[in-house]
Amino acid sequence: MKYLQVIGIWALIIPVAILNGGFRENVLVKLGSLANPISGIMLSACIFAIAYFLIPKIKNCKRLDYILFGFIWFLLTNLFDLSMFIKAGQGFVEYMKTYDITSGNFWALVTLTTLVSPFAVAKIRHL
Repeated sequence: MKYLQVIGIWALIIPVAILNGGFRENVLVKLGSLANPISGIMLSACIFAIAYFLIPKIKNCKRLDYILFGFIWFLLTNLFDLSMFIKAGQGFVEYMKTYDITSGNFWALVTLTTLVSPFAVAKIRHL
């Protein structure tokens, strides 16, 4: 049951990420090359906040559970985003370019945040 709960919490990240993308494309774009880094940092902060407030609601977890939660979020995030690339007619190579932090894209930070947030929250909140 706890793994279904963590997938449900992850599903809350999707609309937040979509709103973040809309904000980037409609507001932050005016900042030029700063739009992507700011957007990535904002989304990472939102993901951590979601984890901070909702991961503690999942009861009876061990240290390994929090580590697995992060891997599940990481995998789901990458599969979801890759599927959006494929749907848009792009492929794996184009998707991997999003990990190039030198291009100003902070996607690597976002996926790293999904990976570590559940465990970090467990440590911070003494779960």
